[in-house]
Amino acid sequence: MALAADDIATAERIGAFLRDVLLQPSGGFGAAQDAESMIDGHPSEGGYYALTAGQRRAYEAPRVDEKVITGWNGLAIGALARLAQRTGTSMWLNLAEDAAASVMTHNRTDTGWVRASLGDIASRAAATGADLAQFACGLLALATATGTVAYATAARDIVDQLRDGTTPRVLHEDPVLRGLGVPPAPDSGDGDEPSAQAALAIAALHLANLGAGEEYRSLARSIVNQRWPRAIASPLASGSTLYVAALLSRPATQLVVIAPSPEVPLATAARRMPADITAIVTLDQAQEFADAGFTLFVGKDAPALYRCENFTCALPVTDVEQLG
Repeated sequence: MALAADDIATAERIGAFLRDVLLQPSGGFGAAQDAESMIDGHPSEGGYYALTAGQRRAYEAPRVDEKVITGWNGLAIGALARLAQRTGTSMWLNLAEDAAASVMTHNRTDTGWVRASLGDIASRAAATGADLAQFACGLLALATATGTVAYATAARDIVDQLRDGTTPRVLHEDPVLRGLGVPPAPDSGDGDEPSAQAALAIAALHLANLGAGEEYRSLARSIVNQRWPRAIASPLASGSTLYVAALLSRPATQLVVIAPSPEVPLATAARRMPADITAIVTLDQAQEFADAGFTLFVGKDAPALYRCENFTCALPVTDVEQLG
C-alpha cells in the first residue's frame, strides 16, 4: 500500500534519527539514546528533547548506547529497506546494507550468532530466537529492495535454524537466564516489537511468497494458530500476529519488475502499487533468485512488470501506459 506524503515524511525523519544519532562506526545502529541529560547544571529526564533546534547547540546531546543488537538492527534494516523501495532513495538502502554487513560481521562468531556487539567485540551471550527472527525479516526486506539473493538465502538459513518442519522451535528461552537456571517465560507479546514467534511467522511468510516453498506458509499458519487465542484476548498486544493472520486470509499479491535499472518507469510505478512482495531486479538477478530455489522468479525472463496472485501471473506489462 502506498504511503501518504505525511507518512513518508515521518518515516524519513525516523531514518534521519537512525543516521544522525544512532549510527555507529561499524555501520550498525546503537540500541538507544538516553532520556536523561544535564540542563543548566541539573539532571533532566527528557529535558534535552524539549529544547528548540537553536537551544540544543548549547547543550551536549544525551549519551547513545552503542551496543549493536542483532534483532533491533534487523527491525531497522527492514524499515530502511522498505522506505528506500517506496521512495527510490538510495541513501536509505545504503544505510540498511551497511547495518546488515555490520551485524553479519560482528554479531556472528565461529560458534554462531550473538545478541550484540560493541565496536568489533561480540558479546558472550548467544542470540535469542527474537534476535534471529527479527534479523531474518530485515534481510528479506533488503533482498527484495536490492535484488541481492544472498540476503534471502541468509534469511532462509536462519528461519530453517528456528523450525522443525512446520513447527517453530522454542524461541523464547534466553541463553543467559538458562545458564543461571532460570526457566523460560512464555513467549512475549507483540507490543513494542514483534515477538520471536511472530517475527518468525513474518519471515516464513515472506519466504513462501518468494517461492521458497509452501512449508514456510504452513509454518506461519501454525504459529498464528498457536497464538490465536492470545491474539483475540489481547489484540493490542498482538499486532504482529494479527498482521500475519490478515496476510494469510487472502491470496498474496506479488510484483516482480525485470529491468536494467531501478529507475525505469515500470519500477517507479511498481513502488506505488499495493503488494505483499515487490521485487525490482535485473534479468541476471532474477535468474540468481530462481537458481537459489525462489520460484516466483522462474520464467520471468523479459524486461517487464509481472503481477501475480499466489504465483498465478497476469500477462507481463512492458509499458507503463498499460497499467492504466
